[in-house]
Amino acid sequence: MNENIPHSVTRSVDKKGRLLLGTELADSTVLVERTEKGEFIIRPAVTVPLEEAWLFQNKKALDSVLRGLEDARLGRVVEDPRRSKKLRPRKSKG
Repeated sequence: MNENIPHSVTRSVDKKGRLLLGTELADSTVLVERTEKGEFIIRPAVTVPLEEAWLFQNKKALDSVLRGLEDARLGRVVEDPRRSKKLRPRKSKG
C-alpha cells in the first residue's frame, strides 16, 4: 500500500449518488462490492472479454496455460508436437 495514501478518508455522496474518490483512480475501472454489514469495498479491476473469462474461472486450464508460457519463455519447445512429446531447450541464435 502506498504510504502517502491515507487509510481512511471521509467523502460525501452527492444527490445523484456519486462519490468522488480522488485522482488516484481517475479513468480506471473499479469493482464496488457491498458487504452484509452494508459496507462498500472498492477494488481496482480490469475487464476481460466474455469469451476469455472462462480461462480465469478454470484453475486447471489457467495453470496449464501459465506452465506453457513459462516453458516457452525458457525455450522448452518441440519442433513438431505430433512427432515428439519430449520438451527440449531451443538452440539460441547467435
